[in-house]
Order: sequence, then structure tokens, then C-alpha cells
Amino acid sequence: MTNKNNASTFAKGLRVLSCFETGRRDLTMAEVSRLTGFDRATTRRLCMTLQDDGYLHKADRVLRLAPKILAIAGGYLTSNDFGHRVQPVLNQYAEEFEGEIALAMQDGDRAIYVARSAISSARVSFGFSVGSTLPLLPTAVGRMLLAHGSDADQATALSGLTPERYTPETDMDVGSVRSKIETAAKQGYAFVRNEFEMGAAGIAVPIGPIGASPAVLATTASVNQFDKPAEFDRALDVLRRAAISLRA
Repeated sequence: MTNKNNASTFAKGLRVLSCFETGRRDLTMAEVSRLTGFDRATTRRLCMTLQDDGYLHKADRVLRLAPKILAIAGGYLTSNDFGHRVQPVLNQYAEEFEGEIALAMQDGDRAIYVARSAISSARVSFGFSVGSTLPLLPTAVGRMLLAHGSDADQATALSGLTPERYTPETDMDVGSVRSKIETAAKQGYAFVRNEFEMGAAGIAVPIGPIGASPAVLATTASVNQFDKPAEFDRALDVLRRAAISLRA
């Protein structure tokens, strides 16, 4: 049922912009029409409006996001003091860990990176950046975010999520995933390996809310690195100390 308070045209414009998530670029209007489900005429009007307002740039027959889109994200980051309070902490502990550390929040049925730090000599990079999104069920970030909530919140969230197979080792059993989320809540961290990307493993710890949203700190490395107990313990210790610094 449509909410009578919604501005449908505005919502449609946001759906057009969402087509460019996950790094998509150089989309034609026909491709935007296919991704949104809007007819060609509606798509053309929306794209031209977004172009006139400076959010899209058209080159030949393709559309790209324009730099103006960053002003909205920048407003969110500035209002929550990411530059002064969060980024220096991530930089400090990424340097100590000699790897990457990211801060993620839940965005509906996915997690989104809102801050990240990695040194240039990091041993492995999986290509994540601010704005990268991850599914909730097969990732340490997602499971730790779900573990933030009450039992009722977890049950509601899980009822609306359908497992998707990303690798041969993705856990497709919702009951099993629920058990792993409960374990993460009890032990204070989530660890997932090979379920989202073969050869990759992630560790995530909670840090409490930033703004109005629960958040977690996480790192991703090769499975082989975290197979070593000393490396796993070191990563978990760094994340926990970084979380304490942010809470303080």
C-alpha cells in the first residue's frame, strides 16, 4: 500500500540515483529504465531533471553521477563529526594493525561502509571503500549489526531476509545463521570466512550508535591470515580497542 504522505516523483528520482550504487557508471537511459522498471518517458523526465539540478552528468548517450552528489553524503559525515572524531581513530588503529579498518552501519537489508582507513602497505585489499555495501547474512559486518538488536528485532530482520548464495560455503540455513548471530551477540564479535567471497574472512565488533544508528568496526583479510590464532587475536584486540576509543 502506498503511503499517502510520500512524494512519488521524488521517490522515483531517488530510485534513478540508486541505479549508480555499487560502482555502476555510464548508464544509458534504456538501462536506467530497465533497472528502475519505469517506462522510457518517465525515465527521460527524471534523468533530465537530475541532470538540470546537477546530480547527473550526460556525456554522449550515457549518464554518470556528478560530484554534487557527494555534498549530501558530506553533510551526513560532517554532522556526525566523522572527520574530527572517527577518521583519526580509524587511521591510528589501521596503522597499528597494518591493514584496513572500516566503520559500517545498517541500511535496510544491507550494511554500508561510512568510514574506512587502510595504509598503503596493507597486505591485502578487497576493494571496499566508503559507500560500499554488503549483504547482512553472509558477512561479519552484517551479522554483528543484526546482533545489535533485541531478539524481537533480530526475528523481524531475519524474517525479511532471504539467503543468497555467494560462494559454495555460504550458509543458506536461516536457523543456522540465526544461531551464529546469537553467538556474535554473546561473545561480542562476529567472524565469517569464505561465505561472501572465497579466500576472504571478516571480523566485526560493535561500537554503539553513531547518530541514531548502530555501528560496527570491521576488518577484512585473507582466510590464511586469520587461520593463525595469534593474527586473529591481534586483529580482534585492535578492533576492540578502536571501538573503546570511539565510544569514549
